[in-house]
Amino acid sequence: MALRRTLEEPADLLVHDHGHGPEPCSRGDYAEKAGHDRSRGRGHGWGRGWTQWPVRVLLGALTLSVVVASGAAGIERYLSLKYMTPQAPLSRTSFTSADQVDWTRQGLGLPEHAPPVVLTFHDVNEKSTSPYAITPEAFDAHLTALEKAGYRTLSAKQFTTYMNGGPTPRRSVLLTFDDGTDGLWKYADRILAKHKMRGTIFLITGSMDKHRPYYLTWREIERMHNSGRWDFQSHTRAMHSVKPVDATGNTGAPLVNRLWLQDEGRRENPAEYRARVLHDLAGSVKDIAGHGMPAPTMFAVPFSDGPGQQDADSQDSLARHLLKEMFPLVMTDHSSVPLTASRRSASAGLVQRVEVFARTTPDEMLAGVRQNVQVSPDVRDPLDETENWGGRQTRTSFDVFLGRAPKSAQTPRYAKADYRPNSSVDWTDYSATALIGSLGNGTNQAALGVRSNSKEPMTVVVTRNRATLLANGYKVASRPLDPRSDHTVTVEVGRDTTTASIDGRVRLSHESNQPADQLSGGVTIRSGINKAGNRWPVFKSLDISPLHGASGRP
Repeated sequence: MALRRTLEEPADLLVHDHGHGPEPCSRGDYAEKAGHDRSRGRGHGWGRGWTQWPVRVLLGALTLSVVVASGAAGIERYLSLKYMTPQAPLSRTSFTSADQVDWTRQGLGLPEHAPPVVLTFHDVNEKSTSPYAITPEAFDAHLTALEKAGYRTLSAKQFTTYMNGGPTPRRSVLLTFDDGTDGLWKYADRILAKHKMRGTIFLITGSMDKHRPYYLTWREIERMHNSGRWDFQSHTRAMHSVKPVDATGNTGAPLVNRLWLQDEGRRENPAEYRARVLHDLAGSVKDIAGHGMPAPTMFAVPFSDGPGQQDADSQDSLARHLLKEMFPLVMTDHSSVPLTASRRSASAGLVQRVEVFARTTPDEMLAGVRQNVQVSPDVRDPLDETENWGGRQTRTSFDVFLGRAPKSAQTPRYAKADYRPNSSVDWTDYSATALIGSLGNGTNQAALGVRSNSKEPMTVVVTRNRATLLANGYKVASRPLDPRSDHTVTVEVGRDTTTASIDGRVRLSHESNQPADQLSGGVTIRSGINKAGNRWPVFKSLDISPLHGASGRP
């Protein structure tokens, strides 16, 4: 019966135990107590009441940020593995203390302030067999040699500042690297940092991130730029190649050739050539600037040592005009006129570099620097410096100018030599005096030239009884001389006026109408005989000095 009564209890009565035995409780009382419990939870618990949703959102956001950060780190790690080559440790040096002493000695006597010399490297690689790639050990030795010889390196901005008319820097070089190979990041970067030097890379921008691991990636380039050690300039976007230029399959460089349009069976017309080249050059500028770097102001000619590439530095070629539209300065390794960095090359917008190959030793590199550094026109007895005379000598030794020419039917009848042709491109306001002997009676002649390799070279030709002044090979004045076997010739070179004096009595003069900034240049000597077996003239002495009031400083 008790069980029955319990089962028959009203449905709204529940039982609660408060420690004194069970007490009946209605469903309404229970709901009221539960409400009090929730009310207390609003003030004393997390995740209940009005705090529930903000806490959940906060926890969710924290969880999401952790997931995103982990994902970003994973992506960054993936991209770094794909687009960042691990840098190689520094190699042990491969030179001796005696080498360093010798490199220091080679820097003696060079001017402390002179226009910078531009050097060309290509790749720095431990295993490459390319004739253009040098080993990390060799690169370290080259930089050490420059350091010991007293040279510092310039940034691209410092170099262009000088070329735009800024002050002549202290003894310096611009290190340039063509193409943009990955070895520059993997090997060269740490070596450059070791020597606290700087480099400028000319990028084939369309090849970056491609053909891995040969070329650099944009991630590596940005890291190199941010280091402050590297600058980046243009080497085209996609014209570092050869393409068909006619129906027979002959190929040429796209920069300097109108290409063959196979589908149309014809060559590009000049307008199409112009549009293609400018599109490529503008693209290379956009690629570099688009990665947060300064827009390029310099350009390096692709295949600058190849056949036909001289067209790119010819003042009259369409390629040269297109390059001038895009870049104030164009770099080449082989030009028709040896315009190393100088005021005259700045005016022309063209700079010839000194190229370094795998076989080039540090001593040979320093010799190239010495032959290209600008020196002042203040030289006593340059005839004693046979190693500094270049130019065409027509298969003869320098002895032909000193009266020691071999007497042979095979001996050429003409000889020419330029004194330091690459180091004298800025010479002006100077005089050259030569004593020329052994002049025969209509059998031979000799010449003293100035403004060599300029827009208008000047030459004084003397025979036993006549002097003739030539401007760019054309006669502008001629006077008879007292017949003598020896004549003293003095030529004074002003900004645009050339004045010759023979034996202190006969005077010849010419004023050029060419731009004065294209008239500077050095000294040339020439000799000739009328027929084989005749005696050669002899240059008995030669002196070069600044004109009165000129500093002679390059």
